[in-house]
Amino acid sequence: MLAARRAFASIPSSASKAYSTTAAAQISKAQNGVTVASIEEAGPTAGLSVVVNGGSRVESTKGVAHVLKNYGFKNNAKRTAFRITRETELAGGVLSANLTRESIVYSAEFLSGDAAQFAEVLGDVVSNQKFQDHEFVDVAKQTAAESANAASSPEAAVFEAAHAAAFRNGLGNSIFASRASPVNNAAVKSYAAELFKSGNIALVGSGLSLETVQKFAETFIDVPAGQSTVPATKYFGGESRVEAASAKNHFVLAFEGAPLNSAEYAAAQVLRFALGGEQRVQFAAAAGLLGETAAKLNGAELKAFNIGYSDAGLFGVYASAPSSGIASAAAAAAEQLKAVASGISEQDFARAVAQAKFAAVSGFETRLDRLETVGAQALLAGKYTSAADAAAALDKVSASDVAKVAEKLLSGKATTAALGDLYSLPYADSLSL
Repeated sequence: MLAARRAFASIPSSASKAYSTTAAAQISKAQNGVTVASIEEAGPTAGLSVVVNGGSRVESTKGVAHVLKNYGFKNNAKRTAFRITRETELAGGVLSANLTRESIVYSAEFLSGDAAQFAEVLGDVVSNQKFQDHEFVDVAKQTAAESANAASSPEAAVFEAAHAAAFRNGLGNSIFASRASPVNNAAVKSYAAELFKSGNIALVGSGLSLETVQKFAETFIDVPAGQSTVPATKYFGGESRVEAASAKNHFVLAFEGAPLNSAEYAAAQVLRFALGGEQRVQFAAAAGLLGETAAKLNGAELKAFNIGYSDAGLFGVYASAPSSGIASAAAAAAEQLKAVASGISEQDFARAVAQAKFAAVSGFETRLDRLETVGAQALLAGKYTSAADAAAALDKVSASDVAKVAEKLLSGKATTAALGDLYSLPYADSLSL
């Protein structure tokens, strides 16, 4: 069975993928230069992921990373796409591909006894892909359908606009291809040749020993040596306004955040949950300071977010409301951000720490998320950050740290993104920051 996993660039419902919830993981290097990692998990099933460092932030042509993601499990030098699908179905396995701003991930889940079969399939994706012109037609159609689906989500669209305004390029590149910037097959081949190098790739196994994963990497992954250069991220800030027909209007107010695994990121996570805005009890009102604020506004929704990347971050508030209330909702969000810079109550602080811990520990319980998280850690940091490490980092955060982070955020240049009825949506300079 083939499956496509997509991560819309919207507000995460839990902590960003800074932490893995697995009990233990080992990281090493194969003889061919590929990074290998193993997650200790017992059971009759196992999983493997090829995590490629890059994603949309280093793409050479706009949208090419999205197309390359969808080339996974197509015709290669050893198997046709039909054969890959048929053999996967007969073995009861699942193949999937995922794209983020910092990585492309190809994954397989299977019965433990079939590990070698699926390791070869994954190795062929980065080693033996044909990139045939006739197959590109179908890949382009699939990519266009996924982009159209994302565009139909106002929340996803406004966060893409916010990233573009905040970072311009690199992390500002959309994870979705655009009709305005068509990609050809030659560009995909070129990007794959640039990205599929030993220093950019990690093979991660779940339910498999490190020795087994290393053997698979050395046997089935045959790529040139080398490593791509990833330019450092620069935050610019700015304003983006997109006219769109939508039942509600959507507004993002954001600031330069902190990179993953930093002490500042942990404090920002606590701040995020202090502000809140998400419903945590069924049929109850949204929690946190923003939840209380939204309850006083007619039809409004306010939610805090904290998105962390390897060398940058984006923190802020997302607001949605009818045309008659969006200006008030955006203004209320700005006021609440200013208020927390003066400090939060002990009760709000304790609640926020507990919720941040829960998100860090339980937010990534699926095998695919664990594989992707450990793979990214292995490539970017070279070490494993456990759930216990996450909880320990949050325990070190004080209420004064949270206030300092809020104050620092507000001292920087703001990023705003507005989507919907632009006549009703506020401009950045109309907010009292």
